[in-house]
Amino acid sequence: MNTGYLEIINSNGQASIQDLGRLNAQHLGFSASGAADEFAFLSANKLIAHYYNLEQVGDMQGQCAAIEITLGQISFKAQAACTIAITGADCEVKINDIAVKNWQCHQIHANDIIDFAMPKRELHSYLAVLGGITCQLAQQPWLGSFAQTKNEMSLGFTGERLTTGSKLYFSAHSNVCSKNSSQPMNQRPHSSAQAKLFYAKEKLTLRLIASRLFLQMSSSQQQSFFATDYVISPESNRMGYRLNAKHSTKSCSNKKILSESLRKQCLLSKPVTYGMVQFPANEQPIILMKERQTMGGYPVLGTVMQTDLFRLSQMRPGEKVNFTLVSQQKAQQQLQAFYQKFC
Repeated sequence: MNTGYLEIINSNGQASIQDLGRLNAQHLGFSASGAADEFAFLSANKLIAHYYNLEQVGDMQGQCAAIEITLGQISFKAQAACTIAITGADCEVKINDIAVKNWQCHQIHANDIIDFAMPKRELHSYLAVLGGITCQLAQQPWLGSFAQTKNEMSLGFTGERLTTGSKLYFSAHSNVCSKNSSQPMNQRPHSSAQAKLFYAKEKLTLRLIASRLFLQMSSSQQQSFFATDYVISPESNRMGYRLNAKHSTKSCSNKKILSESLRKQCLLSKPVTYGMVQFPANEQPIILMKERQTMGGYPVLGTVMQTDLFRLSQMRPGEKVNFTLVSQQKAQQQLQAFYQKFC
């Protein structure tokens, strides 16, 4: 088995290597990182697994590292044959100047050029390869993951930032071109349709597991929070999504949702995790995302259920969200059902 690679020949957007992250390292102070949109990431790997009739997706292909591309505008040149899958934001991908479909597998040959344009909607696209991909030859996972984190890249454990000239390595399998390229790829017929159902059309309602602090708030304070529409701020990123309250002209925007007496109970920093909704003094919520810190001192109103976070990660500044309550049991059931689809 030889090693091939995709070389980045042009890059105006952002790209990184991502898998499901290093979930068991947060107690050491490291960010978990991982794919922002696990639905698109897992779908890309499942398309590869389905194409090669790999039965145990979770054991063989499901968690393999892929390239997360943000806002497209990147081109690759293949130095060996491989099969790729492309999911997530539709970047109107072209292979050798020929448009190809999103949410499908594609056969790549040596010297092929893969171009990603800027998507009209959503943010993140995923390019998966059979067996996964790394940014260094014979690279080993760091703390159980290949995921790159912007704020920790200077440590040197996950390779350098992806830019023009970077090489993304994969195993060049001898049977990758064994199928006649004139025959249709063995696609999952409903991948694109499932994606349309998964993502929010306009406003996204985020289902929140209430914190102890939230349950101490009065009923009117809770209802005031749920009645508020929020707009995603341009300052949002993989570390956290910042929201700006969109008050109606009839509402009293100066009235505080969280009382000072409750806020004073939250003066000490505490461990934080994925999806927590921090509520600073300006009452503009911050939702912690994949590259979150491990400690925080802001009051926390609750935690957004994970499947809604995958949807949120694809939303752009200016788009609207609001909140509603969900039980912890319901959120766990939904997450288990989500992952079962990829087993």
